[in-house]
Amino acid sequence: MPESEDLTRYTAPPNSIPEPPTYLLSQIIRYVVSWSPHPYKYHHYTIEEVAEILRDAADNITDEDHGIDAQ
Repeated sequence: MPESEDLTRYTAPPNSIPEPPTYLLSQIIRYVVSWSPHPYKYHHYTIEEVAEILRDAADNITDEDHGIDAQ
C-alpha cells in the first residue's frame, strides 16, 4: 500500500462490548425448576441442596444445549 494512500476510508466502527444476556424472571424460574431432581411440590430440600441446584443452573444458563435463550 503506498504511503500516501488515504487510510481514513478504512475506518471500522469501534469495537463495542456486547450487552450481557437478559432473561425474564419467569424463564429463570422455569429453568431452575427444571434442574430440580424431584418435582418441587413433592420434595423437601435442604438449603445446601437448593444452593447446589442454583449453582448448577447458573453455571449452565448460557450453555448452548442446556441453557435458555436470552432476550
